[in-house]
Amino acid sequence: MTGVAFPGFGAGTKRLPVPAPLLSTLLADIGDCVELKCTLRFLWFEAQQSGAPKRVPRSALRTDDVLLTALGSEGEIERGITLAIERGTLFESQGWLLLRTPQNERAARQSGPAPMQAAAGRATERPNIFRLYEENVGMLTPLVADELRAAEDEYPTGWVELAIREAVANNVRSWRYIETILERWKREGRGTRSSGKPGGHPEALTAAELLERRRRS
Repeated sequence: MTGVAFPGFGAGTKRLPVPAPLLSTLLADIGDCVELKCTLRFLWFEAQQSGAPKRVPRSALRTDDVLLTALGSEGEIERGITLAIERGTLFESQGWLLLRTPQNERAARQSGPAPMQAAAGRATERPNIFRLYEENVGMLTPLVADELRAAEDEYPTGWVELAIREAVANNVRSWRYIETILERWKREGRGTRSSGKPGGHPEALTAAELLERRRRS
């Protein structure tokens, strides 16, 4: 045994639901610890979701710090995910991983394109905001994906990307902070910082003014 001994589970430790077969028949069948670790980590991510079906972006597992520490590389994580899919514990639908249940499979067949794919068909000159969010802010949950899509529709082209970059530059990595930046720009103009001093943008136009200017041009 190596490393520091685990101190035990505290009184407030959160408990997560785990499908019973994973602790019985599947536990006996899974011979590769990489597959088991990826499956268990998927269940952790799934437990953070609300609504149905609960789904996790494949990229969230691939870039997860816990799995990277446990397995050493994205390649090993991908191998573990693939083994879980081949076994049938998980399945993939449009870039999302789901626990393989009849309800989830039915929902996947009935649903349209996932938010990440729907956004991929938009303007290709700028980075995909979903990828940008995942790489710089945190896990892209279905709820956050919906918020990003709504913001992209509401604000002028490029504002969401710029707000994400400003949040990262300020070392505040949360959607609520990004949303606050967008609301301030809409109210005061994108050239005005929170201090009220002019920013790097040549014109402090509000979102409404910019949209009106674009309609007239």
